[in-house]
Amino acid sequence: MRKLILLIAAIFAINAAATSSFTTDQLLGSHRPYPAPDSIAQYPDTLRPFYISHVGRHGSRFPSSPSKASFIKFYLNHADTTGTITPKGRELMGTIDAVIARCDGRWGDLDSLGMAEQQGIAQRMYDNYPEVFAGDYPVEAIATYSPRAIMSMYAFTHKLAQNSHDVEITTSAGTRHSGILRPYDIDTAYIAYDKDGQWREVYNQFFASQCPTGVADRLIGDNPDISRDARQELSFAVYSLLSCFPAMGIDIDFADYFTDDELQRLWSIDNLDHYLLCSANTLSTVPAEIAIPLVYEIVEAADRVVEGRRPVAADLRFAHAETLMPLLSLLQIDGCHYLTHYFDQVAANWQDFNIVPMAANLQFIFFKTSRGDIYVRTDLNEHPITLIPGNAAIYLPWHTVRDYLLNFILATN
Repeated sequence: MRKLILLIAAIFAINAAATSSFTTDQLLGSHRPYPAPDSIAQYPDTLRPFYISHVGRHGSRFPSSPSKASFIKFYLNHADTTGTITPKGRELMGTIDAVIARCDGRWGDLDSLGMAEQQGIAQRMYDNYPEVFAGDYPVEAIATYSPRAIMSMYAFTHKLAQNSHDVEITTSAGTRHSGILRPYDIDTAYIAYDKDGQWREVYNQFFASQCPTGVADRLIGDNPDISRDARQELSFAVYSLLSCFPAMGIDIDFADYFTDDELQRLWSIDNLDHYLLCSANTLSTVPAEIAIPLVYEIVEAADRVVEGRRPVAADLRFAHAETLMPLLSLLQIDGCHYLTHYFDQVAANWQDFNIVPMAANLQFIFFKTSRGDIYVRTDLNEHPITLIPGNAAIYLPWHTVRDYLLNFILATN
């Protein structure tokens, strides 16, 4: 396996991460604000919606921590002290100071755009399926202990409550839900993979071969104190921070800091990191298998609703990108599950900006026919998808969906 990894790493330098030409909005990666659908959902009039199972990521947020801003500021200050800082670098210094001040006390928090994203999803859910919320059945919502997940839950449920004063909503948040919503915190096999897995060697080789230095060069000038490795790290840090700006409502012209090729390469590095850590790959299936408890909970909760043992209109779960990516990979959702030994091809076949933009969500919408038959439609980011590979049907019998979901639990036991 080690020889295989080294061979792949050598290929990186030859193939040079050739990705398609994505838009700047897409190259924000997982920091991309939620691309809301243009139209409401349509479904056959022979079907009546009665239950929704929802797993969502928090909405747009402030940068998760000041680490990137502090890292960039350190090198800009050093270049300033040694006299090599460029006008563009000095301009970025002012921007960094403004961002640090703006985020003070709010690092990682949901911002106004994130609240609007969650409210928009909730409003469309109500508009599309008013029958679900017209009865006496309650809505049950849970979230991780993260404040941005909790605030996403509150923004979402607040909008539902505005639409229906009669709907009863219960909310719960905390570490009690970590087993299904933050398994990456507690799963021992995953923690070991994250710490010592072979993915690190693959990622480091890809980073070394693909990360440009030009971004840093245009900021700090010809400074002999700052090595090529440090310039690569600085270039990536600038991308990591500036890609957060649209999600926090800051306008920025990325062409001021990145060439098209640099932006593509920097995104492909971040994308590979997400892929190796949060999706099944040829090094390990553990990153996907941590979603098994969540799959079981989705099925068990739906079973009780379908069988009449638990009268609930909707189950809403609010978590993180690291919750959704493993789930979507485990279920082998088209575009979310990709296996290859050629890791330089990941960016062309697996894109985090399509899978987990801010406020990303997976929904199972349950319908009944006049005869009582139950069908399920699966939506990813509010767009209907085919759930089962090789089966083009959008609406599937619940027993078919149930067997498909449970198969991933049985296959790993």
